[in-house]
Amino acid sequence: MLPTRWLSAIMACLFLLAAYPGQAAQGAPKLELAAPFTNNMILQRQSAVPVWGWGKPGDTVKVSFAEQVKSTVIGADGKWMMKLDAMEASAVERDFSVVVTSGESITVKGVLVGEVWFASGQSNMVWTANQSMCRDLANELAKSKDVPIREINIQTVSALYPQERVTSEGGWKKSGEAGGFSALSLSFAYQLHKELGVPVGILLSAHSNTRIEAFTQGKAILAHPKLKDDAKQIINADPRTEQGRAAYAQYEADIVAWQKEAGAATISEAWNPKRPDLPGIAGQWRGPSQFYNGKIHPVIPYAIRGVLWCQGESNEGDGDLYAARMEALVKGYRDAWGMPKLPFYFTQMQSYGKGSNPNDLGMAEVRQAQHLFFIENRENVGMVVQFDVNNDNAGGIHYSNKLHPGMRMARWALAKQYGKDIAYTGPIFSGYKVEGDKVVVSFEKESLFGGLMVGSKGPSTSREPGAYVEPAKPTPGEKLNYFRLCGADKKWHAAEAIIVGESVVVTSPNVPKPVGVQYAYSAVPERANLYNIAGLPATPFSQIDGKFTLTSYEQKMAQDKIRYARFIDPNHPQLQVAEYYRDGVIIQRGKPIPVWGHANTGETVTVTLGGVTQTAVPNKFQQWSVSFPPLEASTRPITLSVKTTNGFSKNVKDILVGDVWFITGSPQLVTEWPYDERVKDAKRPDPLPLEHFRFHPVDRLEYPECW
Repeated sequence: MLPTRWLSAIMACLFLLAAYPGQAAQGAPKLELAAPFTNNMILQRQSAVPVWGWGKPGDTVKVSFAEQVKSTVIGADGKWMMKLDAMEASAVERDFSVVVTSGESITVKGVLVGEVWFASGQSNMVWTANQSMCRDLANELAKSKDVPIREINIQTVSALYPQERVTSEGGWKKSGEAGGFSALSLSFAYQLHKELGVPVGILLSAHSNTRIEAFTQGKAILAHPKLKDDAKQIINADPRTEQGRAAYAQYEADIVAWQKEAGAATISEAWNPKRPDLPGIAGQWRGPSQFYNGKIHPVIPYAIRGVLWCQGESNEGDGDLYAARMEALVKGYRDAWGMPKLPFYFTQMQSYGKGSNPNDLGMAEVRQAQHLFFIENRENVGMVVQFDVNNDNAGGIHYSNKLHPGMRMARWALAKQYGKDIAYTGPIFSGYKVEGDKVVVSFEKESLFGGLMVGSKGPSTSREPGAYVEPAKPTPGEKLNYFRLCGADKKWHAAEAIIVGESVVVTSPNVPKPVGVQYAYSAVPERANLYNIAGLPATPFSQIDGKFTLTSYEQKMAQDKIRYARFIDPNHPQLQVAEYYRDGVIIQRGKPIPVWGHANTGETVTVTLGGVTQTAVPNKFQQWSVSFPPLEASTRPITLSVKTTNGFSKNVKDILVGDVWFITGSPQLVTEWPYDERVKDAKRPDPLPLEHFRFHPVDRLEYPECW
């Protein structure tokens, strides 16, 4: 193994070499185009179109398209760039030719000119049309004669610094493959094509389960005064900076100390200490700026009209800091593309959670932070409210209805970018006034589009055509739901709300002197029903004393520290029983019955099963295990009881004894019906009893994977 003192020098050399890829490509004769320039691409209309790539330094490169011929000389770093003049939209497929003086050439076929939008975010932006309510739309497009809607999906690359090259599997895909397009983007693109009659392209660069800061330009993070922690992670990983070199030096020292400590722990069989992480984002793969560097920077400055954004789930714990992170995201894109007025349209968080408990905030605070960002950064920014589209599957983070949010996003673009006279938003909360025992809530006049109404989208679970509608329909006989008032005690109470003109008047007999009001401010406000006449939903909100009730980032961090203490603090009081032991479990008959789990070292664990009691003392790894004698098969439920001397207890009820089988293999084992659905008279078999995994009573201390 290399001496650790060499680590910083090696890291610095690799960093600098990769940071200047032109040097590595010096003399490389191969003509190359940037990733977005592939067959079937769509170029942005009515805008200068940058075209770039790589080749042999000194060669002259000539680009020919749409009766234009542009040329430039390839630079010493092997890179070239030029701009085509603005063009009008065209759905006629044409060739795009690139030739260099050395004789190499590239011909890109099937090129259209129209509208191009950049789409990014996490899994709900990645989610495909075939997995959502956009399935019928995708099928319709696939059957139609090559509707000019296309998408290119950029591969995921994580990098410490901005990259020049990236790839896209399959390049630009035509509408015949629309089932694999981003559902949200497809819905948006279809509405634009339907209204404008021009080709529409989606440049997609998204990745699931990723925080917003990973998609954000590093320079924008460093420049934002509220993102010092994110900036620190970027700088610490950069050995070109003094702070970065100091961080790597500290890492070397920490590694040496860790090696000694880990060696001693191994000999004494103590807990192994955690290996130190590399400095900052060097020890991550989707930390601040890393996806921007790897999968977004390489496609800039491909000509686009604007940006679509769908993200927020991974930043649930950000509190008010998420608004600042959105500011950096937008500023970075606008600076990188050189478009200070670049349109940016985003989806507010959907409903997600269990039930409709108004006290369960869930991701309501993410919505509030998005709302805060929106009202403070209004120029060329649009927010799509969508909490009313996931009521059929609120427990699933990947909501099925991407169709309607895509349509709402298209409304923003059609109204703002394309001059269409169309309602583009629901009522936008603008404030409230306390008048005695009532609160009068007001909305921005420009967002009313005819006034307020009580509305409904219909039953989202209905299979009846037209039952689940967009926009929402008026339900004048219904009452407004999900308004609450807050008194001086800072407690929220359910309230009555009525529409009076262009305002909503809110009262509650439990709050004679209100100081705050909220609407649809919970994880799943599934019955919230305030819309404008255009059928678009009102923004959710929560304010006390005129200020948004948004937890600060520092408060969130403190809450998370308490919440996760039992996972990261070895001395935190605990009792854990193997997850297989849950209510209704079946245990194997005729075999010794192992029960195991974790508890604090030094405590005594008392375990009772079927009237038999065993005790165990957790080892130094906080592991305990007992074994009970075999039992005969029985449908009489028994209970497992586990208690510790530090006061914890857990009961598992309705345990049966029988035969247990371990099932593995294709997902078809659990997804396909055990009968032929094509036989109309076939009856479904009776449901089988629950099954459960069984572990043989081996020495689990030697097999930690069983723990």
